[in-house]
Amino acid sequence: MNASCHLPSLIAEATKKLRDRCGDRAVFEARLLLGIATGSDEAIYPHMSVQPTEQQIAHYDTLIAQRCAGKPISRIRGWREFWSLRFNLNSATLDPRPESELLIDKAISFAESQHITQNQQFRVLDLGTGSGCLLLACLSAIKHATGVGIDINEQAIIQAQMNARSLNLEARSEFFVSNWFDGLGDNSFDMVLCNPPYIPTEDEASLQDEVRLFDPKQALFSNNQGLADYEIIFASLAGFLNPNGIACVEIGHKQSEQVIELAYRFNLNVREVLPDLQGIPRCLVLCY
Repeated sequence: MNASCHLPSLIAEATKKLRDRCGDRAVFEARLLLGIATGSDEAIYPHMSVQPTEQQIAHYDTLIAQRCAGKPISRIRGWREFWSLRFNLNSATLDPRPESELLIDKAISFAESQHITQNQQFRVLDLGTGSGCLLLACLSAIKHATGVGIDINEQAIIQAQMNARSLNLEARSEFFVSNWFDGLGDNSFDMVLCNPPYIPTEDEASLQDEVRLFDPKQALFSNNQGLADYEIIFASLAGFLNPNGIACVEIGHKQSEQVIELAYRFNLNVREVLPDLQGIPRCLVLCY
């Protein structure tokens, strides 16, 4: 009997293994992982005329074991879709989350309100760029904008540069290693984007395995109850914002009051506090 006849049982067996890890998503992830094992980006369904080889079935077993151990689908296949764009990941880059698209929404609406023309410069800075997803998503939508992405990790910068090339945005973007603002000289920007580390270090044990084991700790955790990096950023932010410019900063769950207080301490004005789809304050819009 050829392998295609075994598709339903193959998927059913994998679903059973994945149930504890994935819950209601187990059957979908079983189908998606089979797609990955057979060289596709799409899920494989039992009725399809797919004939996995023995080698592909063995690879499928390996992928199922990795997922059961907590490795996210995005890490298994090496990329994540964000703002309908594909961003390749490596071990130094945070796995982009849908909540961060709120920053892109705001960035685009702000840029549109400025009525930018081809003859005008609109400069964007992405602090802690990781995969480059925030900056590159913005540049893909704001056609005359250019931008800079910085990260303390060289491997993240290498990945961001590769993503810029794959999205044909390398001519409008620049990425380099910097510890926050240290390497930016006297540059200033119309918009600053930042998703800083904001999880308190003491909360590490409470995180899901997908985050705790596979996202870079440097991009997740911050001292002082998760506020240490906000303090560093806010202390220098005004010096890198053009007049009438804004900063869109992601904030963690239950952090809005503390982060707003920090912003005021450094003479920044809070223009808006935007909630995510769950109603949680997620994006702080600052100006000076």
